[in-house]
Amino acid sequence: MKVLFVYPDINVKGGALSYHFGIGSLSAVLKKAGHEAALQYLYGSYDIKPLLEKVEQFEPGILAITAVSFQYKYIKKIIAEIKRIYGSKIFIICGGPHISLAPWELEKTEGLDAICIGEGEYPLLELADKLQSGNDITNIENIWVKKDGKIYQNPNRSLISDIDSLPFGDRELFNYQEIVNSDYDRAIFMCSRGCPYSCTYCCNSGLRDLQKGKYVRFRSIENVIAEIKEVISNYHVKYIYLNDDVFTENREYVSKFCTIYKEEIGYPFELNTRVEHLTCDMLQSLRDAGCYRVAMGIEQGDEKFRREILNRRMSNEKIEKAFELTKKAGIRTKSFNIVGFPFETYDIHMETVKINRKVQPSSLVVYVFEPYPGTPLYDMCIKNHFIEEDMQDIDFISRTDTTLNMPDFTRKQILKCYRNFAWRVYRGKSYKKALLHKIYYSKYGELLIRLLSPFKKIVRKFAMD
Repeated sequence: MKVLFVYPDINVKGGALSYHFGIGSLSAVLKKAGHEAALQYLYGSYDIKPLLEKVEQFEPGILAITAVSFQYKYIKKIIAEIKRIYGSKIFIICGGPHISLAPWELEKTEGLDAICIGEGEYPLLELADKLQSGNDITNIENIWVKKDGKIYQNPNRSLISDIDSLPFGDRELFNYQEIVNSDYDRAIFMCSRGCPYSCTYCCNSGLRDLQKGKYVRFRSIENVIAEIKEVISNYHVKYIYLNDDVFTENREYVSKFCTIYKEEIGYPFELNTRVEHLTCDMLQSLRDAGCYRVAMGIEQGDEKFRREILNRRMSNEKIEKAFELTKKAGIRTKSFNIVGFPFETYDIHMETVKINRKVQPSSLVVYVFEPYPGTPLYDMCIKNHFIEEDMQDIDFISRTDTTLNMPDFTRKQILKCYRNFAWRVYRGKSYKKALLHKIYYSKYGELLIRLLSPFKKIVRKFAMD
């Protein structure tokens, strides 16, 4: 069976291309079983022509589309156009976090044949096998099928307990060297699946309940190291990014990883963590192994708001201590922040500015809150009439604008806070960072990013140092 994956990454902020871990894993499993796989990566402005050319060339039996909430408006257009031209010749299935938490899209989306809920490696493989052999496809676990006016809703199988059993992700499916080049020469890896926390704005809060089994699973260190070796031997890479939700959950795992990584890889690397997990000993081990940056989510600076609305229970004291310890270990820091949460106000937002000014991260990221269907904060927005139920078709760059209508924190205020956030954090501390971040987050930031793309590595180094 020929499976054509479609990865919509349309109208996103920033100049880096993306490798999609889910698609890479799905493709690897299909190819191992003897199926063929290809990819159409839709990046930049919406344009369906490259996809239509790929379909004509590859002649797939299955079109598999990954869906996050912001991209779904484009996905509906893609499905409608493919079905208009090819009809039942191509079977269209959607998966990913949006579909998993909003399965009602199957009934609402004209031309969509099926959806996959939760982990998709073995459900998609079973679907490909059955379509190829002509067997019944209405009873595959994790997959809902729309057929003859009826929707067959199947139960979900358990989570994959041994993720070492999966083949390494199929990076050849992508133009992976181009992705590495566009992302500051970094190759990205994940040592785990799942997040141990349930922040109310994050899809993990809903995904963890879809399938039975342990939600947070780590690969063996030997398995991760083997994949890193394979990638750095096949591609020109200078840095490694461990993009797990919380890499440092298990101290013993981190300690062992650092020892083996230092001996067998040795490339500079960065990672994501939570402030609750960092200790002096751990940070020293990370630094000795080559860790040059640790990214931590602050998200919102008001303790009470963070605890009651976001279900993030760390104290400001803990946040400040984590950044202090990381800097003392000689590791750069990065903070993640969000503006425009439901019930947030200007004064509450300024607490986020205040704590960032205090910890002075080496770099920062700020996003505008997006309400994802299937999350507690989405339900809160609906209940309090901050959004209408169908807000997906509004056209703007993801996480740079708001769909919320809140009388105590207007869209105009939210956008002003978003654009001035980094300036307020670094002003009087580092005018170099303040100015560069202000330009990046300005109304014309996207245009400037594109113009400065050939020099972005120099600009990034200048902004971080």
